[in-house]
Amino acid sequence: MPRHYSQLYRELRAVDPGDYHRIIRMYEEREQAIGRLDVLENFELTVRYVDALFETGAYREHQLMVDLVIHASIRHDIRYIAGREEEIFEYQLFRKAASAFRIREYATTEHVLRELIRMRPDHPVYVRFLRTTLFRQQVGLLQFGRAACILCMLLTALVVTLNLLVVSNFFPHLSPTVTWLSIDIFGAGMLALFGAYGYGYYLTHREATQFRAAQANKRRK
Repeated sequence: MPRHYSQLYRELRAVDPGDYHRIIRMYEEREQAIGRLDVLENFELTVRYVDALFETGAYREHQLMVDLVIHASIRHDIRYIAGREEEIFEYQLFRKAASAFRIREYATTEHVLRELIRMRPDHPVYVRFLRTTLFRQQVGLLQFGRAACILCMLLTALVVTLNLLVVSNFFPHLSPTVTWLSIDIFGAGMLALFGAYGYGYYLTHREATQFRAAQANKRRK
């Protein structure tokens, strides 16, 4: 027997899926009425609204609403909806991680990505995204590298200036040594910068890879 859809559902579903601002406006104008629809209709319209929030960059609002979709998909065991090929729970969970990343809530992003990797440890995108998120959280290490580099650049400029104004005029025999000193200081600054970023990448790559491997082993047991 064919399903009967409510007039409100048909009206909102008729909106162009790419007209995100209109979807948001119409959902918010009729939110109470949408809440009185049956579970499936309410769910589908809320998914469209949540996706529109993400697509328009309303990431904080998206963070609030996407949890409703995730919880509803679990509570009502809704895995797929009409016109969508992706599995709703996993897709919305990934977008929750993406929107949290955009607003720099890296702890939330990391937590969600770890859950996704537990579900699908062989999914390469989840592992790469986790690595990027972990790297962004290496704040102290990266700041140290940048600060050391800036300090060395300032010292290099100071040494070069002293060499030009003082050493080359009054102690010319020391000028080559001072020139090499400025080069060494500059090189130390670049080494500190690239070393900090390289070490940070190594740490995050290792952690993400080891976590994925651990989850893959658990699923094989």
